Amino acid sequence: MFRLKLRIRRLFKTLFWVWPLFNLLSIFVPLHAQVPPKKVYMTMEEAIERALSQNNQVRASEFAVKRASWDRKNAWMQLLPDLSLNSRMTRIDNETFAQRDFRRYMPPEIAKQIPQTVFQLSYYTSFDVTVPLFDSALLNGLFITRANENMAQQLKESTRQNIIFQVISSYLNVLQGKEIFRLQEDYLELSKRNYEKAERLYKAGRYSKTEALRWKVEYQQQKSVVVENASILRSHMTHLNRLLNRSMHELIEIEGQIPQRLLSESETLTALSDVDILNLIPKDDESLIRANSALSAARSGEETSKYLYRNSYVSYLPNVSASYSYGWRENNTLALDDYSPTMFMVNLSVPIFTSFRNFTNLKSSYYEYKQSQEEFQDQLKNTRYVLTEIVNQIINLKTQKELSKTNTEYSEHNYRVVAQQKEKGLVSNIDFIDAKLNLQNAKLDEVNTHYDFITAMVELYYVLGKIDSIIE
Repeated sequence: MFRLKLRIRRLFKTLFWVWPLFNLLSIFVPLHAQVPPKKVYMTMEEAIERALSQNNQVRASEFAVKRASWDRKNAWMQLLPDLSLNSRMTRIDNETFAQRDFRRYMPPEIAKQIPQTVFQLSYYTSFDVTVPLFDSALLNGLFITRANENMAQQLKESTRQNIIFQVISSYLNVLQGKEIFRLQEDYLELSKRNYEKAERLYKAGRYSKTEALRWKVEYQQQKSVVVENASILRSHMTHLNRLLNRSMHELIEIEGQIPQRLLSESETLTALSDVDILNLIPKDDESLIRANSALSAARSGEETSKYLYRNSYVSYLPNVSASYSYGWRENNTLALDDYSPTMFMVNLSVPIFTSFRNFTNLKSSYYEYKQSQEEFQDQLKNTRYVLTEIVNQIINLKTQKELSKTNTEYSEHNYRVVAQQKEKGLVSNIDFIDAKLNLQNAKLDEVNTHYDFITAMVELYYVLGKIDSIIE
């Protein structure tokens, strides 16, 4: 009993010293096990390069082109002859064999002189070659697969340009969000200092409670704006990560300013007159279709629908094929030891009546073709409408840029004047807050107008098929 108590006492002493050490380790290990994610610095060109190599849509379009290429090769292969080895085993019942083997009804000396041609268990082997001589479905299939390959290539280019446009737009959204967030943080810090100063003056009896609460409301509003802009910025970063096929939680550090290439292009566009900007839209439809890869892909789809419609007439046309067979006469052994008969045939197949299936299929294909024509014309007109809207937006933003710049200059001057007057007690606290808010809104408006103009320019170049010119 004494020994048991001694062991229990030693165990408690050990736990007394080990348990605090265990708690320290449990805190220390997770802190070091959680390695913070490493930031990756990426320019706009690097982001575009990664998106074009890693984005799932781009890679899917590349596979679609390869599939269409092999489909076209397969259509050509249909015109080549087919060679096959055919072998069969046949067993007939006793009654049928007795009826077919007429030798058993002859005298033995005569039956021996006649070769046996009917076997109860027989084998036959042959090589067969089949060649299509005239098959309009196979010939029309060449045109269909060529149109599909052209459409796949145009869709690949359309997807590529669309991803470039999305990456640039998302990159600009992140830059814009960061710049606005920095401005909002500066305004938040200023609002905090003004609020703290108002609290001190209120406690000293120099401010009324209304004035102090007005600064507190303004400070809380600014905090809410900062939180909202931080959330918007995170959303833009998440969208950029999605385009780059990166994890949503990975951190990307981008450039701190708009790439010089975009600024140069925006200055060139700003220097153009309104008439010159309007003339950027192609006048004729063919020029617009050649420039816009999405329209080119749509026209290839219309062409494919036309060939599918023509393919419906195939069911009314005859098919001609030739076949050649080289085999060994059927006998009762697997060995190829009998004489080899050869056979050459030309097959002609003409459809006469198919219960109107051909007619109904023809009408269905016709209206599908007319549908594709209307959809293509709608897409063409919609593209012209979008181009007109973009150009009008650019013209308006070009004017607003000058207005916002002048408004910012005026608001800065007015804020300095009001701040000096407030120090002398010549203006109220409300007038000073209004001047500060006007300056804040003017700067935000200038930033938004500047980025909106560049984004509209990028969208214009994308629709016109010139987006590569701003990244080369």
